[in-house]
Amino acid sequence: MEESLLSEIQVISDNGNDKSIHYNDIKVKSELQNFITPLSEDSREQLEENIKLNGCLDPLTLWDKKNGDLVLVDGHNRYQICSKHDIPFRVRVIRFGSEEEAKDWMINHQLGRRNLNPDQLSYFRGLKYERMKKKRGGYDKVLSSGQSGDKTSEVLAREFNVSDRTILRDAEFAKGIEIIAKGNPKMKNDILLGRIKVKKSDVQTLAQVKDMRQIGKIKNEADLYNKAKSIRKEKEAQKAEKAQSEMDQRVNEAIETIKGNEPVFTNKEDRIKRIKANIVSAVNKTIQQKDKNSLKEVKAYIKRLEDELFGKYANA
Repeated sequence: MEESLLSEIQVISDNGNDKSIHYNDIKVKSELQNFITPLSEDSREQLEENIKLNGCLDPLTLWDKKNGDLVLVDGHNRYQICSKHDIPFRVRVIRFGSEEEAKDWMINHQLGRRNLNPDQLSYFRGLKYERMKKKRGGYDKVLSSGQSGDKTSEVLAREFNVSDRTILRDAEFAKGIEIIAKGNPKMKNDILLGRIKVKKSDVQTLAQVKDMRQIGKIKNEADLYNKAKSIRKEKEAQKAEKAQSEMDQRVNEAIETIKGNEPVFTNKEDRIKRIKANIVSAVNKTIQQKDKNSLKEVKAYIKRLEDELFGKYANA
């Protein structure tokens, strides 16, 4: 029986001291394989044809763990194709301190590729942001209080030549994609590969939910749309309720200020001037900012003016 061409795998080293390992020494971890978006069918077929025609030109990358295991971290598609057709390949070995460090390398390696589509680029930038932010702990919170330094979003914005707001939106997108992946990993890949079309804002909306039980499994595009719509509706209701509460508080404070048990100014002319100034200010704010709160203040000040001229303060 003819010996396989994959029995011995050449290891490339920077110092020129090349060696070889056995094919069976290479381990594939599903967690790391699934960590990176797979190729589309067309790209996979094209890669397979190129390798069959020209051989595997680029070396695969292995993580040399402390226990001696050699784990594949880059080149999963090439590994499968070469194994299928008994095509020899070379490997490069890198040492990482942990699996998290290996994942960081994988993300950076993906971001260095030129063939990422916009959603993939956004996803990997968002992943990098989340992982960097986690390592920095509360550092970003300290910076947001006014101390000097660069926030994670600003660091990555310079690296990728985009705005820091874009990086923050990328992070929301990556979070949303991971939420989808928990219950429907195929849908995650379908979105990132462009097989299905969904609104990016719908994916980002998922990241706003703190209790994942509110979302559950995302079954398909329609389910994503409906759940994102429901989340936005609830957020808008909460925002409106908060705004109404703040408006009521402001109006009550204004009423308390202008009514009182005794007039604020002992001189009637000064009181009326003060009320007129408040009315003009509130009217301007109502018109310029379309602020309903200010309109309620206008009504409260007019009621106070009525009291001054015709009501309980008429003879004060």
